[in-house]
Order: sequence, then structure tokens, then C-alpha cells
Amino acid sequence: MDNEPRILHPGDPEAQTLARAIASPTAGEILQVLGEEPLTASALATRLDIPITTAAYHLEHLVGAGVIEVTGTRWSRKGREQKVYRLVDRVVIVSPARMDLRALLLKYAALGFVLGGAALIAGFLQAVTAPPKAFMVGSEGGNALLGAPMPVPADVAAAAPEPVAQYILLGGLVVLAALVIYDAVATRRRRT
Repeated sequence: MDNEPRILHPGDPEAQTLARAIASPTAGEILQVLGEEPLTASALATRLDIPITTAAYHLEHLVGAGVIEVTGTRWSRKGREQKVYRLVDRVVIVSPARMDLRALLLKYAALGFVLGGAALIAGFLQAVTAPPKAFMVGSEGGNALLGAPMPVPADVAAAAPEPVAQYILLGGLVVLAALVIYDAVATRRRRT
């Protein structure tokens, strides 16, 4: 299993499975002992002075809830293969399924930075590859030596670049807004 934190909401089936698995005082004792060292079901039953069937019952539910895991096997004196259990090293957070606007925006902040970076790169590349201003008509371009604007050849005027960076930024902002709205609506529907 991975060590990523698990965030559960009270209504999630996974949270309910976890709550049922750890609700018993015996399950709590099992978790405490497995936190010290990995053990087999029989060694755990002996240490806690409980029946092996009780230990097996709780171990099965704790594994199903993802709180403990099987790390390997050992052979008993009688030649039987036994599973070795250990506590999973992971943080579990049970939190209400409420998301405010700030959390929603932070969720998509990385996408916004990528979008802004792409627009900046596109703008830079466009500026580098744009034709020189000497070929443009108007007050910005022209022949400074002659003091008059030069006419733009037809093939250069037709090849004038579109503002690609602006289109990338605008399109990305529309997609980002759509994701934020979709996530907000989906969160609201899950609550009702």
C-alpha cells in the first residue's frame, strides 16, 4: 500500500468500513500490539489472551479497512503457513465533505500556473518569430530614414501572426472556470 494520506468523509462506505473495523476495544488492542511489531494471528491471540477465532475475525476486518496489511508468511511448528500482519503506516483523516471556494481554487492553482506558463512561452516564441516592425504600416512601423510608413507586401500582411498567447490563455481560463464550476456543482450534489 502507498503511504499517501487517506481523506475520508463520514458518509463514504470506506469510512463506515473503517469505523466498524476499529470500533471494538479488542481491535484497538490489536492495533496497539501490531504497532509494536508484526505478528501472526496465533501469536497475537496468545499475546492478548483471546481466542484465535476472535483475532482472525478482527484481523480480517482491519485488513479490509486498510488499517493493517499482510507483510509475509511464516511456518508454524506444525508446518502450517501463517500470515504475518503489520500496522499500515498511513495517516487517515475523516473530514466533512465540505469544500469552500478557497480550497477549490487551491486545488486548481497548479493548473493555473501551467496555463500561465504556456501563455508566456507562446507569447515569447511569437515575439521572437514575428516579422520586424519595419514592414508594418502605421505609426509604429515604417521607414524612419524616409519619415514615411512603408506599405506592407501582400504576402507579409497575410502572414501576420495571430495573438496565440492570448488564445491559449483565454481558452485555458475557460477550461479552468468550467472545471471549478463542475467541481462545485458535483460537491453540492454529493451533499444532498
